[in-house]
Amino acid sequence: MFLSDALISCKCKKQDHVSKSSTEAEYRPMSAACYEIIWMRGLLTELRFSPIHPTPLHADNTSAIQIVANLVYYERTKHIEVDCHSIRGAYDHQVITLPHVSTTLQIADIFTNSMSRQRHHFLVGKLMLVDLPTSI
Repeated sequence: MFLSDALISCKCKKQDHVSKSSTEAEYRPMSAACYEIIWMRGLLTELRFSPIHPTPLHADNTSAIQIVANLVYYERTKHIEVDCHSIRGAYDHQVITLPHVSTTLQIADIFTNSMSRQRHHFLVGKLMLVDLPTSI
C-alpha cells in the first residue's frame, strides 16, 4: 500500500488453499487487500486525515475486476466463499476503485516471481528503494 508516493505497507502470503481458476486465485488476494484498505482508511480517519476519494486497488486480472463490478457473474462465482464478496460492497460504496494495471507494470511481481536483472531494477525503481551509502 502506498500513501501518496510512499510505500507504507507490504504483504506477501502464500494462499492456504487451491483455487479452481486463475480468476479466483487473483480475486482472493484482492479481497484481502480490500480489507487492509478499509482498515487503513479507518486509521487515517482516526488520525484526522480523512480520505476524500476512493482508494485505487490495482489489479491485472480483468475477469476478477468484472466479478466485482458486475453482478451478472454470480453463476460463475458460486464456489468463492461469501467473505470474499465483501469487496463488492466496498466497490459499490465507492471506498475502492478497480483500475486495471498491465501485468508488465505489476510491482508485486518483485516479491513473487523470478525475473531478469533489468526487470528487477525497473521494479525496484517503482518501489523507490535506494541503496544507502555504506559510509557517510
